[in-house]
Amino acid sequence: MDYVRTDEETAELVKQWLRKNGPGLLGAFVIGVGSVLGYQWWQQNQIAQITDASASYQELIEFASLNFADPDTAVDYERMLAVGERLQSAHDGSYYAALGAGILAAQAVERGDFDLAVSQLTYAEAQVETSELKSMMGLRLARLELELNQPEQALSRVRGLTDSSMAASLKELEGDILVALDSLPEAREVYQQASELMQARGLNTAIVDLKMAALPEAL
Repeated sequence: MDYVRTDEETAELVKQWLRKNGPGLLGAFVIGVGSVLGYQWWQQNQIAQITDASASYQELIEFASLNFADPDTAVDYERMLAVGERLQSAHDGSYYAALGAGILAAQAVERGDFDLAVSQLTYAEAQVETSELKSMMGLRLARLELELNQPEQALSRVRGLTDSSMAASLKELEGDILVALDSLPEAREVYQQASELMQARGLNTAIVDLKMAALPEAL
């Protein structure tokens, strides 16, 4: 039948079609392969970045086991700061950098390096996005400000934190700040709120109850 082509005719048609469409197919193939290889490179790079950040973070955790109040740890303290600086420089914006800054802040307080502690907590608070982590960093900053005899600043900060998961801790700290400001009636009220929040979550209220009991009975 005339509409049934021979093998030779079919082969010639395939050649003609490839001559016409081959370059486009080749380009699409190259782009496709390039996209796959590019994604694989990106994926491998992401894994390498995470691995590097995790390793630096783990180093900071290991440093945290040292007693930096001991003057003999001066060399280790400088090494820890170098690791923290490298982590923040190479992985700025990551949770590893933010949480690493939290570790640095804690060790800086132990060392008596309060300016560094404030800067690290401020950095960490700016990096994290979840309200819980922001509140955690803000809570630590407010505690530090109270320790540095900046109760008004601490009170303003703690009242600006609203994460419900930390409400009891925030209220307890607010009570501590109000005591420092000699606002004792208000402190008692806030401590009571903290106690009720703790009870609602099945938490131990012994410490906050002791703080309330330590307030003058006339209040």
